[in-house]
Amino acid sequence: MSQGEKKTIQEFANHLEVSQSILSHWMNGKRKPNTENLRHLSGKLGFEVYDVLGLPRPDEDLAYITQHWDEVSEEFRRKFRQEVENILAHEESKRVHKNRRTRESG
Repeated sequence: MSQGEKKTIQEFANHLEVSQSILSHWMNGKRKPNTENLRHLSGKLGFEVYDVLGLPRPDEDLAYITQHWDEVSEEFRRKFRQEVENILAHEESKRVHKNRRTRESG
């Protein structure tokens, strides 16, 4: 679907991969998309969908990782988690060290 091209609600619903009735409810303000629907819509329309709905945008990096998580191996997931745990431990160590220096100088 190209930008600016006129489409019916049914064609737009097909593009978004949702039912026409759900799309109509969203467009009429009778319902708001749930979290899973928002992720799906942002994948189709971009993060601006959050702006239109008056909701805070998710972190784009986290959204990308979440969107592609099922495509990576279990081994990579375990390594990735371990790396995140190492980074968090390092950040905590830096905070403790900084707090200790602040108390000692104060």
